[in-house]
Amino acid sequence: MIVRVLVISLLSVLLGASNLSAQTTLSCTWKEGEKFSYVIEENLPGLPFTPPTTASATSYSQSLKLDTNWHVRTVGLDGNAVITVEIERVRFVVDQKGIPLPYEHLNVDTQNPVDTQNKVERITFNAVRGFVGSQIEITINGKREVTKFEFAEPLAAHFERNQIMRELAYVYGPAFRKEGMRRRITGWLIASPPTSVSKGGTWRREDASYPDDSILYIDSCTLGGPVLWDRQTLTKIDVKSQVKLLDNDLRKQESKSKETNCDGVVYIDERTGRIIDATLCQPFSSEVNLTITAKLLTKPEQ
Repeated sequence: MIVRVLVISLLSVLLGASNLSAQTTLSCTWKEGEKFSYVIEENLPGLPFTPPTTASATSYSQSLKLDTNWHVRTVGLDGNAVITVEIERVRFVVDQKGIPLPYEHLNVDTQNPVDTQNKVERITFNAVRGFVGSQIEITINGKREVTKFEFAEPLAAHFERNQIMRELAYVYGPAFRKEGMRRRITGWLIASPPTSVSKGGTWRREDASYPDDSILYIDSCTLGGPVLWDRQTLTKIDVKSQVKLLDNDLRKQESKSKETNCDGVVYIDERTGRIIDATLCQPFSSEVNLTITAKLLTKPEQ
């Protein structure tokens, strides 16, 4: 009887230790001086709509691709990293089928200066070229939470005082607004859970849009465990995204949620907490989801 009790106790200890070892905090370790690159891409594919000038249905698609370089400048004792992000290249493509306008088809690449009579294409090229070379300073803690995001000059002025940017933001949306750029640069950085979790564990994050806090983005995360991805073992996180429209006038937490949820996935190198590949989406309409992807192009170097 005593032997049986000891065996049961030993098994309980071993099972408990096994459960603890299966838990993770998914924390991120930054190293001062390291450099790496991400390509970040936003896609809005095939949005069907009926323009006011014609009764025939048409479609609209848009993509924005940013090649970015990241440099960890300093890392504090608290683990907070000050990182500069520089946009190296921008590719912007618009396809509006069935609309007889000068910008029905638009394909702009900052590495290929435009030589065209299309005024809208020239204006758009000059606008996105203003992104290139300027730096963005962000502070990220060990849980991958962005605690500071600041545009350096002249990029800040490019957003704030350029009339063309305001006009393009009206036509093409958040990609040409400061808040839209912030979400594209850092919105895929899924933060760690507040406490350690094991496979199947869940947590969520919320991000209100700036400056009027009229939109609340919600990502519900589930730890999927280790997987083999591109010949390396990474930790998978499944992400369900939702958008809520807040009561902007009364600033109440009461909100109306869009019925559509959409699924995403993030792959993390658990040894460093670095995101290797991320695909997130947000409901754009009942039929179409906007997708944001981020892929690590180069391994961290020092």
